[in-house]
Amino acid sequence: MSRISGFRISAIIISLIAVISSAQAEVKKPPLDEKAAVVNGMPVYREELDEEIIKIQKAILGYGKPLTVSKVKSVQKDVLESLIRQEILYQESLKSGIKPDEKSIDKEIKTLIGQFKSETDYKNALNRRNISPEMLRSRLLKNNVLQQYIGRLAEKTSVSDNDIIEYYQGRIELFKQPLQVRVSHIFIRTDPKWDAPRKQEERRKAEQILKDIKQGKDFAVIAGEHSDGPTKTKGGDLGYIKMGQLDNKLEDAVFKLKTGELSNIVETDNGFHIFKATDKKPETVLSYEDVKEKIRQFLHEEKAKREADQQAGKLREKATVEILLNEEGSLAKIQ
Repeated sequence: MSRISGFRISAIIISLIAVISSAQAEVKKPPLDEKAAVVNGMPVYREELDEEIIKIQKAILGYGKPLTVSKVKSVQKDVLESLIRQEILYQESLKSGIKPDEKSIDKEIKTLIGQFKSETDYKNALNRRNISPEMLRSRLLKNNVLQQYIGRLAEKTSVSDNDIIEYYQGRIELFKQPLQVRVSHIFIRTDPKWDAPRKQEERRKAEQILKDIKQGKDFAVIAGEHSDGPTKTKGGDLGYIKMGQLDNKLEDAVFKLKTGELSNIVETDNGFHIFKATDKKPETVLSYEDVKEKIRQFLHEEKAKREADQQAGKLREKATVEILLNEEGSLAKIQ
């Protein structure tokens, strides 16, 4: 595995939503205030280190290549170094006069709370992930300050049209828009534990629905009345679907459809599906003019991040850093 960059800025609010709402992966919880390192007198908490390692493990598991214990140790070392450099750069940002945007942080927290049914559910989720509200706010505050610092660096970087053209031409695959099919969906839910007669009853229901639609009844109306799917309130509209977004069995059915065409009933372990294709977008390549300014912004940010990484490396040499983790019992684990 290649070494993780010493300094990384990410959309923390998005990753935290994914982390604290997930019931799939549980971290072997260290004490909430256990320190992994101390940087110029300020702590880097082990809980944050473990969380970052969990994300990497899950990402790599998605490719079917779980990390060995030795590789996890290597990743742990790299991630801890990344967090140390982030803390160093955060301290430098404050010294330069940057102050956190408290209103923006309040808005991010409100957005996060909005992902849950109630504030109690939100706090319980934080507790399950071993994150206190104060710790969450501290992370968002740090990220806000670092984003401002990167923004200042980005304003000073130069990106030429040649840089943009070279990036566009060298990575043309990034700008391909694959075939997309807009589909509506009716889902009749079943349970794998049900016996055959009960499943057959639900199949007959799906068959009657398909027959009614073929005889002229409105798909959206029937979806609103009978579908168990999450888009029933939208008349079953799933929006535009790209290859790789659905289960293979469902994808095979969807991408064979012509605009306006109905699928047959597709059975999966969880139920019966009926699709209707309502539109298609052919594969295209975004034009240079359409993406030029987005590439320019991206290159500004990338140059700024590299400069920040270099600054963090130089400051690291002068910083007082104490690593507190030992080899035994310090690894994040997916159970």
